[in-house]
Amino acid sequence: MQNMYDRSRCIFLSNVYSRDKSTFYPKETWITIPTTQLDTEFFLPVWVDEGDYQVYFRTIAENAPADFTTQPSANLDLTHHVATDIEPVEVIGRVYDFRITDIADYNWETVFRTQKGNAAASGASYWTGLRNIDGGVRGNALPYTLPIAPGKHPVQGYKNAAVKTGYHFKFDLKTKGNMFGAQDGISITPSFYFVNADGSGRQAVDLYYHSGDRKFIRIGSPQDALKRYVILNERLRNVPQSELQDTASYLYNHGGAQPGISAAAYAKQYIEKISKSKTWVGRLDWMLLPSGIRTLIGPKAGLPASVDVERANAAVQRWYGEYSLPSDVYVVKKGMDLAAYGRSNRLDEKSSIFLKKGFIVVNFNIETIREGNTARPHLQYLHAPLMNQWQLEGFARTYLDPYGKKFALLDGDVVFYHADQSSKGDFKSQVPH
Repeated sequence: MQNMYDRSRCIFLSNVYSRDKSTFYPKETWITIPTTQLDTEFFLPVWVDEGDYQVYFRTIAENAPADFTTQPSANLDLTHHVATDIEPVEVIGRVYDFRITDIADYNWETVFRTQKGNAAASGASYWTGLRNIDGGVRGNALPYTLPIAPGKHPVQGYKNAAVKTGYHFKFDLKTKGNMFGAQDGISITPSFYFVNADGSGRQAVDLYYHSGDRKFIRIGSPQDALKRYVILNERLRNVPQSELQDTASYLYNHGGAQPGISAAAYAKQYIEKISKSKTWVGRLDWMLLPSGIRTLIGPKAGLPASVDVERANAAVQRWYGEYSLPSDVYVVKKGMDLAAYGRSNRLDEKSSIFLKKGFIVVNFNIETIREGNTARPHLQYLHAPLMNQWQLEGFARTYLDPYGKKFALLDGDVVFYHADQSSKGDFKSQVPH
């Protein structure tokens, strides 16, 4: 007689919740599933370490004795009453929620501030798209999506506004998983494009700038030595105090503080001094956001008693950064030998070789770095084998400006800079007549 099965069970080698999070199952706990139920969903908590796991399954016959025996895959031998299976799974993290939270260009000040000259944030952010980490509705609306481009300013009188070169933009993004180590970070590789003012002719370009007596330095060349710094707890960044407190607590309890200092004293030192120091993040052609500009934002309440609160809080991270182009930047078709051109032509800032009547598009390739291994990025925002988080969050690959001009976009486009407008134009000295 064939064995009839009355129940199935599975066991996870990690903590899980039921789909609605109403029931918590500690790791290595058998979970019963009715045989009439063809599938079920579980929720994996964020504090589960990334790595390889196994899920064990067993299906038990109605007439199984207390001392039943098992057979893999199916009970082809009726002396066995339990069929078993093992499925390997990989737990990986996420990189998501990239957004622009501030632009230093005065034309954009009141978008991100409650009023001119005021540090109070308006709450506005420009997100990748209209969807969240898993493709659900985020809650933002147009025009608050990337890229920052003409027509994305919410005030009617600024519908031509992109960003002037020389002004930086602030951004942040989140990760989930084991990205709380001292040597973990976010790699960002900018690339540059030029597009005509009417949306046509998009092409990859190289950018040049002057530095002191050195003229026409190509971004990304050996001569490109400009260093970039970020201050985490900066006045206009508006990092929540709770994030700073939680991060200080984790660092204090996990080897980040010198011996002999109290937790309260370290938190004060972290918030008032350490988080306000300059952190080197790289150069114009590549940035690495390090742990010094990362905060911890994971869950702290409603956790099972067996879960370490600080470990859960460390499981979700926010990374802060900023970027800008030099105030005087010169745009040429990618790969053009500017030095060779200069040997046979007059080369100065007004040379016709430079592209000016349009926009410079800054595109970000974002990857996560584990344990300082920059040669092997861990997660990809755009180029993962099985998904594109940029698209999952609703990024649109075409954009129609207020004048009906259509722009083709690429995943990773974040900001349009005016190719012919610089921050220096806002600070020209004026002499009374």
